[in-house]
Amino acid sequence: MSVWIAIGFGALDLVESEYAADGFDIVVVPATPGGPVFLLGEGAELWRRMAAGPVTVASLSAHEQEVARGLAEMGLASGDEGHPSRVRELNRPWLVSLFHELVYALISNVAASEGIDILFIKGPTLHAQGLRVREHSGDVDCWVRPGDDRKLAGAMEAWGWTPLFLPFTGTTVTHSLTLVAGEWGCAVDVHTSFPGIGLPPTEAFEALYAGSEMRLFAGAMARTPRVPEHAVIAALHDMRPYDGVPAGASAIEKSEFVLRRGGRSVLPVVSRLDAGFVLSNPLERVFGQEAAPFKTAAAPRDWGMRLETASSRRHFKALRLLPIRQRPAVLYRLVWPHSDTMRIAMGDRSATRLAVLRARVRRVGVSVRKLISRR
Repeated sequence: MSVWIAIGFGALDLVESEYAADGFDIVVVPATPGGPVFLLGEGAELWRRMAAGPVTVASLSAHEQEVARGLAEMGLASGDEGHPSRVRELNRPWLVSLFHELVYALISNVAASEGIDILFIKGPTLHAQGLRVREHSGDVDCWVRPGDDRKLAGAMEAWGWTPLFLPFTGTTVTHSLTLVAGEWGCAVDVHTSFPGIGLPPTEAFEALYAGSEMRLFAGAMARTPRVPEHAVIAALHDMRPYDGVPAGASAIEKSEFVLRRGGRSVLPVVSRLDAGFVLSNPLERVFGQEAAPFKTAAAPRDWGMRLETASSRRHFKALRLLPIRQRPAVLYRLVWPHSDTMRIAMGDRSATRLAVLRARVRRVGVSVRKLISRR
């Protein structure tokens, strides 16, 4: 080995951040599973040189070589100039939360290492595009092809995220898989579809991915929807029923706002995604007669299920949407949830198998009593 280079799954320059007051110069997500590493002093100075480098071993003092080896042990440096996680530039944060920006970079790099195409939706990008007033989001939303959600979830477990497997996970009924935050404190929603879009999930992803744009998060280039597509996604999010209750006046106003900001270019996007049924009301308010064709759009096949207020009836309707071969496994998980899901529900990630078993039995008992009371 003759040189050192900087590596990482995301990095930010902290010179003008609140962390600079504590002496920190740089924060880096290592290229191996672990939390963000804050660098200061000679470690930060050497890593910065490596990012601008490569830095030759011969140019380093014995002490600097020891520092370089320490950085390498932390997954922040390498002697391989062709390392896939090489960092060549250092940018300052643009999100309100630098930890969230690092999560974007981390997910982008993990997805790339797994060969997963990924699109980041909603969140601070909406603000950057002028589609939302609020800057910050509490979690990170991304979109992948059906099937890649489980693959990404498996890869993210090593970094501290736990997938919340629900009974309908892996079917067309569930639109996203939630990765529950560990020490990073930022949950991730991995979408494979979006409520209100009638186009089949894979086709919808391909359409949005093909027309996406690049955006930088903590040194990592990632794809986000363009303004018209993102406006439609945000409007659909506002128009979703919650616990079976249709969108109210406030939600419709928010949808109107974002569609107006998106401009007339949203109309062909709505057509392409077959989202006219859900958005017909706010579209008509914003675009008048231009939106008239959407008044006769057909409802998405799962919309009736989403408008059920009772979970039992919602589950029954959801089951009917599934191929018969998938129903037994879903029924089993409705009665007997995944062990990690139970631990999350219990609020105890370290719960023993016996404790999980008891919680499952109690859950079945509660469900039986509810069914008897409704007879």
